[in-house]
Amino acid sequence: MNILSSLLLSGSSNGWFSEWFYESYFFKIGGFEVAKYAVCILTGIIVAFFVCTNEGKKMGIRRDDILTILIIAVPACIILGRIGYMLTDGVPTFKTKIEQYGFFPGIFGGLMSIIGFENAPGDWTNYGISGITIIAAIIGVAVVIVVACAIKKWKIANLADMVAPGLLIGQAFGRWGNFFNREAYGIVVGGWTLNGTELIPNLTVDAQRAKLLSFGIPKFIVNNMLIDGGNYYYGLVDGVQRYGYVSGAQYYHPTFLYESLLNLIGLGFYFIARRLFPKLKSGMIAAGYLIWYGIVRFFIEIIRTDSLYINFFGTPVKNAQVFSIVFILVGIGLMLYLGLSKKQELYKDAIKKGEKIQEEELKNDKDEVVKIEDK
Repeated sequence: MNILSSLLLSGSSNGWFSEWFYESYFFKIGGFEVAKYAVCILTGIIVAFFVCTNEGKKMGIRRDDILTILIIAVPACIILGRIGYMLTDGVPTFKTKIEQYGFFPGIFGGLMSIIGFENAPGDWTNYGISGITIIAAIIGVAVVIVVACAIKKWKIANLADMVAPGLLIGQAFGRWGNFFNREAYGIVVGGWTLNGTELIPNLTVDAQRAKLLSFGIPKFIVNNMLIDGGNYYYGLVDGVQRYGYVSGAQYYHPTFLYESLLNLIGLGFYFIARRLFPKLKSGMIAAGYLIWYGIVRFFIEIIRTDSLYINFFGTPVKNAQVFSIVFILVGIGLMLYLGLSKKQELYKDAIKKGEKIQEEELKNDKDEVVKIEDK
């Protein structure tokens, strides 16, 4: 990171690199941009695939089967993530499309909006998936796990345990896309005071930067946290959400970084738990993921300023916090159920069975090769 910081902060000879690094895209071809956000997500998916493949071997699940699940899960999660985002962020959906274009064109336009076409039905000139909520995507993963297990006769607990570390990795990588997009940031460093509709920072800009650097955050991250025009939701007035606005560029907390690091810490706990706890039961790793991610996301959302809201009995609440509480409760419930269940096998026993399945499949593959060679 010191080398990268030096390159970004060096003189004019490397100015082009600094400018390119902080752009939201890798390169342009005409009007088409390859976004760094998308690359971060794809990188996370690829790394998660190899981790899940390694875990799958232990469970006796073939790489080809994991790849098939991935091919189905990724588009399903993107679509569900889009729907979840549109339901909470007020992006034009079916109702507004129908009002604007009529019933059938409106239905078609609503479907096109989900996958990124925001213009009138049949207009393909403006494309871009501008928002996804990871909460809905996680629900999509759960649905794919249940369906895959029903088809392949796998145990849901085993497949869920296999997928859990991959989710942490994917989310850790994906958050860096927020860094390049300059989004998912927290409050102004040092806090602020509400004055009417204006938010007055408690620290000067220089003091904000110094405080971020004092946390040990690399300079290249701090540089990108200087954001102009941030806002923060502060209340409901006459049934309308009210926002306070900060004038001028200020330094904001890099909540994307905090969440990314906490996800990696959760991944470390996973590797420790499966080795140190012999009484760990199959499914507890997935339950632990729900608890860990729920806690992390709940507290991160406290200081995020660009969260999505849902209307809860007339009061806007952060939907991520609502689902985080659900995840925590479900995770705790599963942990208790699995711990008290006498029928649930131990995680180490599930691994042993998976190793036997793998040995038998390798033996069968060798026998097939021998038969083919004999012919």
